[in-house]
Amino acid sequence: MMQSLSAIVQQYRKSILVLVVLIGLPLIVIAAFPYVMSLTVPPDWLLVYEVTEEKAGEGMIVHLDDQNFKDYPVLEEVLQGSEQFEPGPPYSKGDLRRVGEVEYPEKITQGTIDRYIFDNTTGERKYFEYNGRYYRIGTLYAD
Repeated sequence: MMQSLSAIVQQYRKSILVLVVLIGLPLIVIAAFPYVMSLTVPPDWLLVYEVTEEKAGEGMIVHLDDQNFKDYPVLEEVLQGSEQFEPGPPYSKGDLRRVGEVEYPEKITQGTIDRYIFDNTTGERKYFEYNGRYYRIGTLYAD
């Protein structure tokens, strides 16, 4: 004799509940794992270096002013931040001088690289000019 669906569900209620827990719980853990892992991985750093004008001439120069600083918040924080940096000694050709660093709140992605390091259309390294000085961005991966 055929039983109705509700009678079958009622008969196997405990088995169905166990199956739902055994299947649902691992799915929830798998979905939450990337988020939990991102909380344990330290953020990356973006480093700001001052370079010579000759070195900057080898790439694409972005001239910074008060308006386009908003497009480059890392440079804004370092170059216009509350901690003023002291100009270093004169450079030799191609020398770099570290000006500052910013803890980047996320893992560095291709979008970050396109914004700060390389121009994605020409492939040239980006250099930033501000108040007659030239800068470039470097990366430091925390993991």
